[in-house]
Parts: sequence; C-alpha cells; structure tokens
Amino acid sequence: MEEMMDRSKRQIFFKDANNHEMNEALRVIRTNLHFLNEKEVARTVLVTSTAPKEGKSTIASNYAMSIAITGKKVLLVDCDIRRPRAHESFGVSFDKGLESVLAGECEVENVILKDVEKNLDILPTRNVAHNVTELFLGDKMKALLKDLKGEYNTVVLDTPPLIIASDAAILSKHCDGVVYVVAYDQVAKRELEFGKTMLNNAKANIYGFVVNKVDKNGLSYGNYGYYNNNYSYYKDYYTEEGEALARAYKPQKGFKGFIEKLKRDYKRQLSGDQKGKRW
Repeated sequence: MEEMMDRSKRQIFFKDANNHEMNEALRVIRTNLHFLNEKEVARTVLVTSTAPKEGKSTIASNYAMSIAITGKKVLLVDCDIRRPRAHESFGVSFDKGLESVLAGECEVENVILKDVEKNLDILPTRNVAHNVTELFLGDKMKALLKDLKGEYNTVVLDTPPLIIASDAAILSKHCDGVVYVVAYDQVAKRELEFGKTMLNNAKANIYGFVVNKVDKNGLSYGNYGYYNNNYSYYKDYYTEEGEALARAYKPQKGFKGFIEKLKRDYKRQLSGDQKGKRW
C-alpha cells in the first residue's frame, strides 16, 4: 500500500471521501479476507507485523472500519499492551481497558467503547510494562474472546510485532487467521523468516500478507490483497487523465504486442486464491 502515516494518530481512510485509491485498496483486502473465511458471525482476524512502524495498526483499524461501513458489527481489540495505539486512530480516551479485564479488575462490558463509529466498538488497552505475555497465556483471554465472538460479526486483534514479543503467536491460536503486514524494503528476509517461523510453530492460519508503505510507482507482491498497481487500475478507470492515456495508447501487433501485454498484465494482476495455502 502507499506509504501510510507514522504519526501517533493514524488516518482512517474511509472518513476521507477524497482518498478513493486507498479506500478501494482496503476494500480489496476486505473482499479477499471475506472469501478466505465466509463466516457470517464470530470471525476473528489477527493483524501483526515483523517490526514496529510497518503500519499494522493502520491496517487493523481501517480493516475494522471497512467492515463496519457494510453494516456488520465489529470489535477492534488493542492487544498491543506494551504500546497501545488503536484508540488514537479514532481520537478517543478511556480510563481502563483490556489490561484491567485480564487482571480481574473489571468486566469487559464496562470498558468496551461503544459506537466509536457506526457499528464499530473498540476494546482499548493501557500500557503495561511487565508480565504482559503472561496475561495472554492463561485461559482468561481465550474465554474472553470466546464470549466476544458471540456479540460481533468480526473481532479484529491488533497485536505487537513478532520481533518484539510472542503475543501475536500466542493469540493466533484463538483466531481464525492472521494478516501479516510487511513494510516494503523495511525488514530483512531473516526477520520475515523469524516471524513466519513463530506463527508456524503456533500452528497459526496465515491468511497472507499486505505489502505496505510502497511508492505508487513501485511493484509489490502479496499472497492476497493487491499489487500496488491497483492504483494504476483506478487511475485508468476513473480519471480524465487515465482516459486520455487509454485513448492515446496504440497496441502493438504480433509477438512484440504479446510481450507488451504480458508485461502489462503481470504488473497489474491480482494474486490468486490462496485459500487453504500456507507460505
């Protein structure tokens, strides 16, 4: 995806009517995840990344919002207790959150922020510096998610980066699938392999990855979602500039034309159905 905001308050693209390209790209992610798991209720999706600042919280928040605008009830759970940020995406404040529920200090219904956006609730969290992983290892989190799934169409978990903590791997056991966010040209191959190994050891169902923070003119690959050239599709289809380019384009004939078409299709193709596959 095009480079997203690193500022503390992340952008909710569906609230920006002028950002057509990003909204459409997020709809592609939503659609592909729907086909990977067509459950009408109790769908749980975990979002993580390898390292900090790859945009996983932006993806989690916007994915949750993309479902909410379809009329389905969604809960965004901030599981990044070491560095909670989900509430900042929506500009809300709170006193207690997930950390207090897991510590037995209050009931979950008393800390969920209702209707932060239409059809979208948030279970926020406050920073806890010590013994965070232990909060997720017990049965309390498993039971909590089981109860929450009965109330929502989709529960989205925003989790810490895998290179920072094992929380995402632990929580993946309680989720239908994992979305792995990868910032383009930001992490090394060995770091990606480390994160993938952690999830595989937990027997996580890896839906695929979203390649994030890519220049509009770049080319990115993913197991699902879209190539960055989705921007080119949108531009060609909707804008006057794109129409002018299309009218000016003169297709080549013969073998040369075939090669040009092959290159063009290769750059623009969406990835195939990855249902049931692991990478």
